[in-house]
This record gives sequence, C-alpha cells and structure tokens, in this order.
Amino acid sequence: MKPRSLLLSIVFILNFSFIQSQEYLEMIDAGTYPVQEIIDSANAYFEGKDKGRGTGYKPFKRWEYNALRLVKENGYLPTITENLAEWEQYNAYLNQTAQNRQVLEDNWEELGPENWNATTSWNPGVGRITGIAIDKTNSDHIVIGANTGGVWRTTDAGQSWTPLSDNFSNLTVYSVAIDPTNSDTYFFGSSGGLMFKSEDAGATWNPIGSVGNSSVNKILINPGDTNIMYASASNAGIYRSDNGGSSWTNTGIDSRGYDIEFKADDTSVVFASGNGFHKSTDNGVTFTTIGGFSNQPKMIGVSPADPDIIYVLEASGGSFGGFYVSTTTGDSFIELDHTGRNYFGYDTAGFQSGGQAPRDMDIAVNPNDINEVHIAGVLTWRSMDGGVNFTCTADWIPSAAANANIGYCHADVDILEFNGSTLFAGTDGGIFKAEDTANLDADYFTDITTGIGIRQFYKIGISQTQNVVVTGGSQDNGTSFYTEAEGWKDWLGADGMEGFVDKDNTNVMYGMIQFGGMYRTDDAAASIVNIPEPGPGSGEWVTPFEQDPSASGTVYVGYDRVYRSVNTGIGWSPISQVFGGDLDHLKIAPSNNQVIYAANATQLYRTQDGGATNWEVMTPPGGNINSIAVHPLDPNKIAVAITSGQKVRVSEDGGDTWESYQFNLPNFSALAVVWQNNDTNGLYVGMNYGIYYIDDTFTEWQPYSNNLPNVIINELEINEADGKIYAGSYGRGLWASPVVADVILGTENVVSNSDLTLYPNPAEDILYISLPYEVDADIRVFDLSGKLLIYKNSIALERNYALQISGLNSGVYFVRINSEKGTVTKRFIKR
Repeated sequence: MKPRSLLLSIVFILNFSFIQSQEYLEMIDAGTYPVQEIIDSANAYFEGKDKGRGTGYKPFKRWEYNALRLVKENGYLPTITENLAEWEQYNAYLNQTAQNRQVLEDNWEELGPENWNATTSWNPGVGRITGIAIDKTNSDHIVIGANTGGVWRTTDAGQSWTPLSDNFSNLTVYSVAIDPTNSDTYFFGSSGGLMFKSEDAGATWNPIGSVGNSSVNKILINPGDTNIMYASASNAGIYRSDNGGSSWTNTGIDSRGYDIEFKADDTSVVFASGNGFHKSTDNGVTFTTIGGFSNQPKMIGVSPADPDIIYVLEASGGSFGGFYVSTTTGDSFIELDHTGRNYFGYDTAGFQSGGQAPRDMDIAVNPNDINEVHIAGVLTWRSMDGGVNFTCTADWIPSAAANANIGYCHADVDILEFNGSTLFAGTDGGIFKAEDTANLDADYFTDITTGIGIRQFYKIGISQTQNVVVTGGSQDNGTSFYTEAEGWKDWLGADGMEGFVDKDNTNVMYGMIQFGGMYRTDDAAASIVNIPEPGPGSGEWVTPFEQDPSASGTVYVGYDRVYRSVNTGIGWSPISQVFGGDLDHLKIAPSNNQVIYAANATQLYRTQDGGATNWEVMTPPGGNINSIAVHPLDPNKIAVAITSGQKVRVSEDGGDTWESYQFNLPNFSALAVVWQNNDTNGLYVGMNYGIYYIDDTFTEWQPYSNNLPNVIINELEINEADGKIYAGSYGRGLWASPVVADVILGTENVVSNSDLTLYPNPAEDILYISLPYEVDADIRVFDLSGKLLIYKNSIALERNYALQISGLNSGVYFVRINSEKGTVTKRFIKR
C-alpha cells in the first residue's frame, strides 16, 4: 500500500496538470485575453509534451491559426457582439447608398460538398456538428448546429436540410434547442455566453440574455413551464432562467458547465454537471452537490426506462476517467470497475491513451432499456449491461470499420442523443444515426448529413480549364476534389490544408495535411503518393505549397526556408536562406516564375532570380499577413490582406512601398485577396463577412456577395477559362460566382432600381413588390439601423407579391431583393 502522503501528491500533480492544461482554454473562452498571451500560455503547457492525436494540440493549433487571422490591431479578437453591430451598420450603409451603386454580376452558387464520397481518404465527412435538437411533437423535425456553419433544419428526418442563419451571421454554434410547446421557436447558444432566439422557425434571430462569458454547451427547457430554462457554459458554470431566457442567473454550484438533465419522470428534479455532480429537487432553484467523484468533467445519462437510475461519465484530463451508476436517483453513486481502460481515444480495443474530453465526450441511455448505455469520445461505445462492459460500435476509418464488422462514424463525437429507439451522434464529420442499436454490424450507423453544406475549408486550388477541377483542404475532413461531372471525392484524411491541381493534367493533384505533410495523386485519387518532406522539422499548421506557373512538374513548399522540386516532389532543393520562423505564405508571379514572394507573420520576402541569391527583406505592409496576391501581368504589383485597420494594401514595386486600399471596407477581417486578369486591375477581398470588389473604375469597394452566406472566406481563386471566382469558406463549403465583366452587361441581364416597384408607399399591413419579370429571389426588410427584421427565401417573385408587414412599427424601412440578376434595394414607409 502506498503511503498516504505519496497518494495525495499524485492526486495533486494530476489535478494540477489538468488545471494547468485548461488555463489557455479558459483564456480562449473568456474572450478577455490578448491572442498572443493565450498562445504563450498554450505553448508553455505543450512544451516538452506529446503533441499527437488526442492531446489537445491540434484543436489549439486550429484556434491559433484562425485567431491570428482575425485578431484586431489591439491584439484581441473581435467579439460576436462587435461583429453583429458592425454588420448592421454596414447594412445600413448599403441600404442608404443603394440608389447610387452599380449592379454587378455577382451571383454566388453553392458547390458543396454536401456529402462524402471516400476514395483514398481515411476519415471522410462533411463538417462539424455541435448541437442536436429534436422536436418533441414531431421526430422528423430536427435542428442542428454547425461549428461555423450556423443552424440547420430538416422536417423530413434528414432527407433534406435548410440553412437557417446564412443571412444572420457566421456565429459559432455550440448548442441548439426547440421550444417543446412551440415548434417554431428555436434557440442557439454560441461562444462568449451569447444566446439567440428565433420565433419564426429560424428566419430571423435576436439576442437574448447572456449565459456567463463562455461557450454554451447545452440548453434545456422545462416542457411544463417553458419560462424555466437551464444552460451550461463550459468555463462559467450552470445557469437558470425563469423568464424564457431573457435573463439568466448563475446557480453558483460549479465553475464548469457541461451537462443538464431532468429526472425522466419529474422535471422538478434536475441533474447538472461541471467538474462536480449536482442535484436539485425544486426546479433548479437550489442544488446539492453529490460527493464520491474526482474533480473532472462529467456527463449525465438518464432514461424513462427507470428514472431512479442515473449514470455519470467522467473524464480524466482528455481521457476516460470513470463510469458511475446510482440506483438512488442520484443521491449516491458506485463506480464500476474499468481499470486500465480508455474509451475516449482512437483505440477500438479501449486501452491506448488519448482523447479530447470534454469537447468529445457524451452519454445517452436507451429510453426503452435502462441497461443499454452509449458513451463517446473519439469513437462510440455501447454497454448492454448497465455500464459493466463496453463494446466499440464504430471506427473512424471506413475500411477498418468494415473489416471489424462495426459501424463507420466520423471521429470526434460531440453529442449523443436518443429519440425513441434511434440514437443520433453529432461528430466532427456530420450527423449519424443508429436505428437498431441492439444489433452491431457494419451498417450500424447511417450518415444523414447529406444536404448540409458545412465544410470548413482552409485552402482551395483550382484548374484553369473550362470544366473546372477544384481541390480543397478542410478542418477534420481532409482534402476533397470537385468536378461538375462527378461532384466531390475525398482523397486525403486528417486536417486538409493547401493543395492545387496540376496545370498540365487535371488528374494530377497535390494535397497537404497539417504541419506540411504532402501527397500527390496521379490518377484522380484512385491512388495517392506520399511526398517526402524536404528537410528537417515540419511546416506551419497551414504550410504554403505552390506550383510553378510555367515549368512542368515544378513545385515549391515553405518550411523555415523555401524548397523547390523539379520532379513532382520526388526530390527537393533549398532556394532560400533560413528565415526567422516557419513560413505562412508563398506566391509565384504568374508572369515571371523567377519572382517569388514569401511571408511569415508581418514580414514579407522576395526573390527576383528564383532563389539563386538570398531573398530580399521587403517593407512590412503593417500587420499580420493573411494573404498575398500577385498581379497576373505585373510581377511587381502585389496585394496583401492584413490584420491591421488598413485591411488591404497594394504595392506597385514588389513590396518596397505600400498604398492603403482600406477605403470603405467594413471593419471586419481581410482574409483573402485575388487579382482578376481584366483591363481594369480588378481586385477581390474575402473577409469574415462578405466579399468585395474594386478596380480602376471605382473609388471604393463594391459589395460582391449576392446570395453568399455570411461566412468566413479563407481563400479566393479565379478560373480564367470559365470566367468564375471560387471562394473557399470556413463553414459553408465552396462557392462560385461569375467575375466582373470587362464590358458592363445590358439591363436585360441584371436587375435595376427602376425595375423594382413597391406599393402602396406608404403602406399599412401589406406591401406589394413588383418586378417586370418572374425571378426566384430572397426578400429582406431592414430598419434604418440595418437590423434584419423580415427574411423570405427563395420566393418566386412576380408582378404583385404581397409581403405582410403588419408586425412592423411605423417608420422608414428598406426592402432588399437578392436574385440571380443581382441585388436591388428600395425604401418604403410603414404607416
């Protein structure tokens, strides 16, 4: 037996290590720390530690990459509230200036992916699901939340899906709920404790009371009195509302908040968990903390099959910590023996270390069988004997799952939810369901994500061919490629990063995973080749990887220096000095392959001789560099998207001097730039809200976002052969639009202000909208401040469409019509 002092020391060390590991996560959640301070804290924690799968390092690097691109000049990230205010202000500006704005050709079309199609990929999926809510009165009606893809709804049990927040904001969604007494009322919880409510089935959203200052993990509504609501906030605790979410009170029972459940037959009894387990018998007014657990994250399992039996699933660091059962309605618990087991990692046998709890951690109990318990971490597991034994029910690699005769479910399970006898799993690759949970075989899970376009692209690469080929690397779901004829195919796993389509043969594509791992396919993903790394070390989270614009088989990669291969990546040679840190960007001038630009953080480098001599250190453009674009015809004309208030800067002399292109850009983050090869030096910028265009004929930026969701735009590419610009978004997949034409199109091709008639104006209860032709359009009504009040999507707009406005107060409003013919806005008065 170990001495008591040694046991106490071990417990202290383990708990201190866990607390220390959470420090940077708490700082992220709080939203009150500078980005660099959070990065320093995380780097200090991970120094000397394993950074492999399940350690939390990959999620941190994802956060770091995005944070460094979105950071404000003061070093902090913008809050959601700030972004919403700026979006409304910019909408007000667009509405007020609409009469003087030329209608352009922007008409964005969604290209997906909306399903997965594995070829050589090892973890195919569509995108990350973070919340599931099922209508208590109609099981076909499901609402889900996607990490950066918004809220979605199905009314036919997943046969089709509709996005509900595309035109509201690109808010991060962590949890969703449907009012149990009103199926048109939805809630979603975001980061920073923010909560939003829709009373029109997701057409419009409004902020309600705030839940602390942390990610809202779960929303629970009392079906007997919907004014009583509960919410868990990751690093802020358990909250209660008695006025339908208008305001919230911290119960004070825990510094963390993960799960909340009602006793299955009595909603006055509430169970809640953070690092502790707590029980209330008075509708959540007061709680008692139940002992017998360690101070680690917990999730709760209940079932109407036996309301007195309560299960608790506990983590230890990021791994499995313990499984507990109560037969006394949660007043006391017994820990079941799972010594040496870890059900939260990648190992289907359940022994190897790893896991990402509490992010990937949940429990669900069959409502018809109290002994059937499902738990999840990276993988999913099932017990048929009340948690005594667990069997893995799904693998994260399709071929391995088939060989083991178990289900395929994408890795990293955020949520498990039973509805009747059907089990739903929300994962980093989509939403899956198991309808026959008792019988385990290769068809155990069915993916019902088809139709949900929520891919989080980091980078895209396109061909210069009439029949375009697009390859794109994404978070959690690897690298996929698109053709119009065959749709999408997944060809690499892991986190997909930079990639490109060979300029001579579109069956040849290059792709990359995190930290600079490179691959190539020579046969349209029928097979893949692992490209050797060029030297010691590794690259950045998103490593630059480029193709020579004129020399066949020549490719470049940027680690701490630039390497070139003249034989498709078989062998590499350095062509630069070692830079101060790994490179983030690399661009070769299309008109002269001897001129190459590279950048890390704020510093820009240039070579004019293909790297024969040391690269020049250029004048910094004045902020973290998010994107570099080299003009198609002039190797010395470059544009950069930067994090400073200037947003976009342009240099005519290869980076010696810079000109601000901020002009009238809204105060969002400039993330991607691309030049158009037209007669007027067209330049596009993608931001976290919208895409904008400017050329020599304009003195300010023009909105170029017609029919585009409000989503983070990570990369822009132009295909000169088909005349389209392609946008890789971080949360809503791939989009394409015609580019600006050199010759302005005739009035028959675009909508004009003179085409649109509103009457009567002033109006009372009905406003008639008339166009001289029929067109499929979205209708939006804004107030003077730019707040969206009415949204009608995909309306067959004819000569006399009747819009109900009786719910508006008297005043001045704007109607905006978005269609494939463009955008037009007009003012009206409500009596």
